[in-house]
Amino acid sequence: EYDPALVSCDIDPVDLSERFASLGKQRVSLCLSGPPGTGKSAFVRHLAERAGLEVAHKRASDLLSMWVGGTEAAIAGAFAEAREGRLFLVFDEAESLLADRRGAGHSWELSQVNEMLTWMESHPLPFACTTNYAERLDPATLRRFDFKVALDYLSREQASAAFRLFFKLDPPPGLSELSGVTPGDFTLVRRQAKLLGRLGDAQALVSMLYRECALKPDRPAPIGFCP
Repeated sequence: EYDPALVSCDIDPVDLSERFASLGKQRVSLCLSGPPGTGKSAFVRHLAERAGLEVAHKRASDLLSMWVGGTEAAIAGAFAEAREGRLFLVFDEAESLLADRRGAGHSWELSQVNEMLTWMESHPLPFACTTNYAERLDPATLRRFDFKVALDYLSREQASAAFRLFFKLDPPPGLSELSGVTPGDFTLVRRQAKLLGRLGDAQALVSMLYRECALKPDRPAPIGFCP
């Protein structure tokens, strides 16, 4: 069961989901940014479900074309599909579609950003963009989003709540010393533990979470010692 309280962000996620649900299919736009695994896509799906909307999920890699005008046509098609189907349009990997034009070296880079901005300005329904790299977005995009939501790693309290939610166990003391953990880490470790037959071993689960976090190049410095 999804719990928006496990989203660590600079806007109250529970309040945002309640307000989003009350809007229905009114136009509202969001940009969700943050490290991988922090729950951007899952939170968007939750918002859509609360509002009673189906999601049209578009990855930038699926829209980018090697042909002149191909990307622009794909972008226009995505907005048209969402408009005709009354869908909640979500663009993943948004930094590839809305890259800062000040660093553009080709005309097509400018035209695809302009195409996105034009459609974002006129789209009558809810839509969202997610990115791991908010700093790469064109500054003009900020005016197109009603909400800019920055997601982060889980707090100690959230990590403990996530441990209980994912594993149905009380967290051992070592979990409180773990930094840089995300909902995505819990999802992955639960899958690993199920395959290994370790779902009931709380200490083994914490050790697996530590190993996942240790692989992150930008994780916060650990507190204490790895169990």
